[in-house]
Amino acid sequence: LGLAGAGIGAATSVMPNFHDLDEVISAASAETSSLSGKSLNNFPWYVKERDFENPTIDIDWSILARNDGYNHQGAYWGPVPENGDDKRYPDPADQCLTLPEKRDLYLAWAKQQFPDWEPGINGHGPTRDEALWFASSTGGIGRYRIPGTQQMMSTMRLDGSTGGWGYFNQPPAAVWGGKYPRWEGTPEENTLMMRTVCQFFGYSSIGVMPITSNTKKLFFEKQIPFQFMAGDPGVFGGTGNVQFDVPLPKTPVPIVWEEVDKGYYNDQKIVIPNKANWVLTMTMPLPEDRFKRSLGWSLDASSMIAYPQMAFNGGRVQTFLKALGYQGLGGDVAMWGPGGAFGVMSGLSEQGRVANEISPKYGSGTKGSNRLVCDLPMVPTKPIDAGIHKFCETCGICTTVCPSNAIQVGPPQWSNNRWDNTPGYLGYRLNWGRCVLCTNCEAYCPFFNMTNGSLIHNVVKSTVAATPVFNSFFRQMEHTFGYGIKDDLNDWWNQSHKPW
Repeated sequence: LGLAGAGIGAATSVMPNFHDLDEVISAASAETSSLSGKSLNNFPWYVKERDFENPTIDIDWSILARNDGYNHQGAYWGPVPENGDDKRYPDPADQCLTLPEKRDLYLAWAKQQFPDWEPGINGHGPTRDEALWFASSTGGIGRYRIPGTQQMMSTMRLDGSTGGWGYFNQPPAAVWGGKYPRWEGTPEENTLMMRTVCQFFGYSSIGVMPITSNTKKLFFEKQIPFQFMAGDPGVFGGTGNVQFDVPLPKTPVPIVWEEVDKGYYNDQKIVIPNKANWVLTMTMPLPEDRFKRSLGWSLDASSMIAYPQMAFNGGRVQTFLKALGYQGLGGDVAMWGPGGAFGVMSGLSEQGRVANEISPKYGSGTKGSNRLVCDLPMVPTKPIDAGIHKFCETCGICTTVCPSNAIQVGPPQWSNNRWDNTPGYLGYRLNWGRCVLCTNCEAYCPFFNMTNGSLIHNVVKSTVAATPVFNSFFRQMEHTFGYGIKDDLNDWWNQSHKPW
């Protein structure tokens, strides 16, 4: 406590005049320049706002260019180009791993750390852990299997009506036909309304990024409008029976902006209306008690469960907007561009060393931001500074628990020589070709939030936000106390858990 107090004392010029720890813990949420003077997500007082388009990552907007998104390995797959120019299979010098190699690397690490753990048939753990993984991963990125059938439905559609959502109630056509007035509210009213709606559906926080000439560079150059995984229903000759109002193009098409009333796609392009000036970002929290026992490769159940939840909830938010008379285009974790970029730019988080989002309130225990392009006027939310990006430069715990050395060591970089490089920002870059799809980097992260954590964690976070003087000490404290994956792996099955 004395050391934390010294840290606060070293930063009195930027911190309130607290008299004791009770005042520190109970301090009001961060002030903001919008939304009635308070943080949209009730972030702690020590979270500071930055200017628009100026996150804690340095960006050279004159260099930053749109990424050829369909070749982004790890989440956004496309068909092999006819000319064979497939960036998903990079130069051997990148030391990318095959799926069997990734699996074997992770299982070797897990057995060394937890000798009594049994990986089961597929590397997800003993029988009930394996069953939980398959149940949690039903669906996946941008799609969900209708229970009791083999039909898969897509949520990566433009306006909430196309894709396999026929059994959902559709909003009244009279709103779009002009026979009934659409909802009209101030940008502040609309933003607070969307926060309430998103939280009702299960999201933990939201942000709003304005679309400008600079932030358009965060959008991929091209995509297939809905699903991206080879063999998915309705795409690439998959076995499902999703029906689309407009046939899907078989190759990625450019994302463009035009002076039109509604977004649409065809076999030549994906069109965003110029009047859709906002990106609504939303994060989904993870079941933290299970996440701290997340052994198993190819993502534990605690991580996989977020994807089908996002698939459902992204569609629900779209449907809500459509019923109001507005558009929510896209939806889900693999549409428009990298979720981390949109989340950081809209003030939900800072970039962590794993090129992931780390929230000052929810830590690394969320999934990358869902994003919807909207024409509902909202108040943009600014990037934030809670000292997280700077702390990652000192910490590096995630690099010591990564089984495959996929995480960048050392300070942030402007660029790298790998096939998936996007120059123009000073940040961390995960080597997707070596990522074994475990969740060690998140489970061991000092910023992983546990709601039953002691009050000292809040003092540490406030000190980190104000001064980096003690970052190395806090990093060592985290390591010494043995935070990370818990030893009592099976105890989770005998406890009562909150849903989120």
